[in-house]
Amino acid sequence: MAYARAGVGTALTRLVTSLSRAFLVLVFIALPAFLLPETSRTGQEISLIIGALFALFTMFEYASSHPGLIDFRFAPPYNRFRFLTFAVLIVALVFLCRADSGADSFSDDYLALSDRLVEIFSVPFSPVVLADTLIGAGVNPLVERAAALSFTIALTSIIFFAIYVWVFRWPAERDSFNLWINLPTFDPSVGQDIAWRLRRAGLLNIIVALALPYAVLSIASRSGGWFDPAALGNYQSLVWCCVFWAFFPVALFNRGSAMLKIAWLIDRARTD
Repeated sequence: MAYARAGVGTALTRLVTSLSRAFLVLVFIALPAFLLPETSRTGQEISLIIGALFALFTMFEYASSHPGLIDFRFAPPYNRFRFLTFAVLIVALVFLCRADSGADSFSDDYLALSDRLVEIFSVPFSPVVLADTLIGAGVNPLVERAAALSFTIALTSIIFFAIYVWVFRWPAERDSFNLWINLPTFDPSVGQDIAWRLRRAGLLNIIVALALPYAVLSIASRSGGWFDPAALGNYQSLVWCCVFWAFFPVALFNRGSAMLKIAWLIDRARTD
């Protein structure tokens, strides 16, 4: 009886957690459509539909007791870092666009901060400079500000996550850490030594993460017409382009860093 009650309590906790996560996903995906100026009613409805789809995916993933597609679901706060980065990117870029239109009392200060970030990252080989050169030149000065703000948030997220993973005790439950449920798309029973494969996959993720901001800008500038830089004059398009441009490298880099940490723990356990 006690075991059954514990099982019901665990399932209920999982359900509540999954619903709360799904609600947050819905809120932040729909947020730009409701806070940005001059957004149409159709745009708001489409944002709600897309947000609901992602929210349903999140709910089903976290309500299930079995692994699905989300990495390190049972090794917090990996996914909390990832979602926090996503949420901060959206909020920061939305208020940058609102500042550009003068919608808030702090608009001038916020634009001055973004201009300061542009100055900081105006160095050779900076993705911010490349974004302005390949995408933003002659289109909208807000593009360079948005790129600088996005890059700052992405870099901060990577630094804090790396410090947490390598300095603090992550994963917390190392003795009971289950590789299969935390990396459901990684098969530990196939191929060479598992620690070697984790290191290889981790380094590959980090290399792709470092190359992705440059590759996306280069491909977009040579798209042959399928990408029109003038579309970034629309606030909602600018927000989502910058979110994806900054978020995917962060997600890949942090995944690679986590995989390298797990490989290091496996090697250390073998030598103990």
